Amino acid sequence: MTELAADSDRVKQLIEFHGSPVNVLSTDPMRSNIKDLQNVASQASVPLQIHFARKANKCAEFVRTGLMESIGFDVASEFEKQQTLDELYRLPQHPFDSPIVCTAAVKPVSLIRSCVLSNIVLVIDNEDELTTLRETLAHLGSTAPKARIAFRLQHCSAKFPDLPSRFGMPANELTLLARSLCDEPRIQVVGIHFHVHRSDEQFSPSFTKALIDDALDVVDRVREIGHAVAWLDIGGGFPVNYLCHQKHWQRFLKEAHTFTESSGRFEANRKLTWNQRPLKDIDPTWQPMNAADWLRAVLTSSLAYEINRRELILKCEPGRALLDGCGLTIAEVLFVKRDQNQNHLIGLMMNSSQCRTTRDDFLVDPIVISASNESAKPTNQTDHAEIEGYFVGGYCTESEYLMQRRFRFPRGISRGDFVLIPNTAAYQMHFAESRAHQMPLAENVFL
Repeated sequence: MTELAADSDRVKQLIEFHGSPVNVLSTDPMRSNIKDLQNVASQASVPLQIHFARKANKCAEFVRTGLMESIGFDVASEFEKQQTLDELYRLPQHPFDSPIVCTAAVKPVSLIRSCVLSNIVLVIDNEDELTTLRETLAHLGSTAPKARIAFRLQHCSAKFPDLPSRFGMPANELTLLARSLCDEPRIQVVGIHFHVHRSDEQFSPSFTKALIDDALDVVDRVREIGHAVAWLDIGGGFPVNYLCHQKHWQRFLKEAHTFTESSGRFEANRKLTWNQRPLKDIDPTWQPMNAADWLRAVLTSSLAYEINRRELILKCEPGRALLDGCGLTIAEVLFVKRDQNQNHLIGLMMNSSQCRTTRDDFLVDPIVISASNESAKPTNQTDHAEIEGYFVGGYCTESEYLMQRRFRFPRGISRGDFVLIPNTAAYQMHFAESRAHQMPLAENVFL
């Protein structure tokens, strides 16, 4: 990413050939990230099966890379499932059973039916999903394959009161559903699954160990009922560090959260964001550990013993952590203007869906690449004087700010320049992209 950012001619060629914006990707970092996690589990003597969370990026190249590295996949839609199956069928065999698990938040009959017929494990989130599965099996008839499922466990609200979730079932409800399946030989319970949406404090290894301890208790209870649970899936949400220096993150938090009014809006003289918009739901952009170091801290010798004592396979479903360093997004600057409040607005040839998740903002600073190598140097030209402003995009709405934060451009920014947004392969470039206004989606280019 840094090499490309330093090569303005190549950046310009990419935009000229592929249009703006363009996503530039590489699978090499994914291979390294996979091996790092596998090495940690090997050192802890824990059998680990990694499943890449397909929702993080739609490109099939990452499926092919995952297959070459002997990992599995987590799919959350019918198209993700079919695309992954198409790639899997090209291999003569896969190194482990159940290479695909389906964790879709909502599962229509068509998805459940195709998962059963393709021998894909369904992660059951609630009683109604189980009812739909039973009805589907009845409709398929006695010659259809058995359905293999894992139950999704919801963490204990009393034990973790600051971690609300709409997913999964409490342990008692899960156990009752498992008991109801004892006389249904066509449904096989093979796993217990959980996944949490983490904020800053929830990235502590001790927090995850507490979740695993609870899940191990549920494994024991479901086994006592009579189900041969083979694996425990701890989901994703592994930490990724987007910043070099902790002090930058701490400074941002201090500025963003100390100077707020009781209404939750920033004080009028603290123009950190467009329209003083609070950034409440944000990814913890700085982390003290990368994913491998974090997993090493989670897999203590005592926890490894408990997993191995039960002869369990440990599964996980990272998306962001496997795509760390795998891609960036480049867009062209089409104009620089001032609004009524004399704020500079920098218009990029992209829309807000093309670098956006469901979070409030992406807290990684873009890199400005001058269209002219000479203009990278300080000059006395007005166009290259220091300015501050906001990135705006192509949707015809007043709220079309590509990033909510106000940026300072020490060497200015001008029409014809390029803006490179680093490390967007995980979720940013594909999770929310839309063809509103019938704008084409960004091309994905692998180097």
